[in-house]
Amino acid sequence: MMMIKNYTTAEKEYMVLNGSTMRVMPGAAAIRLLADRHQGVGADRVLVFTGTHEEPSFLVYEADGTQVDAEAMDYKILVRYLAEEGIAANPAELAKVFGDQAFVEAFSTPSVTRLEFHVTDAFVARMKDADAKAERMAC
Repeated sequence: MMMIKNYTTAEKEYMVLNGSTMRVMPGAAAIRLLADRHQGVGADRVLVFTGTHEEPSFLVYEADGTQVDAEAMDYKILVRYLAEEGIAANPAELAKVFGDQAFVEAFSTPSVTRLEFHVTDAFVARMKDADAKAERMAC
């Protein structure tokens, strides 16, 4: 099973995956499937944490699987996720990487709802198959 955190703000839904705990990093087709509101979990943006406790980093994808540059709200959602999951043990560690106000801004964002999803192994297999099919078609 794969665990996903979904954060909803007034504007968008953000899905956060911990890539450091995943056996295979999802590709564009897997992201599209996961973000699809009819066949997957559904999200506007997908954040994949790729870093470590000491060096947090992440990738950002649109729902169509396109990798994009991070926006201000992406950082706020990631900082909130890292703090809630205990990946960054305290606000000082987050401030060192993301700036002095990162923790305050992440938790002062109005009206953020958090949900946790557990994706079955069967769905994870569908994600892998989608990536493999996309890779074969690209050749």
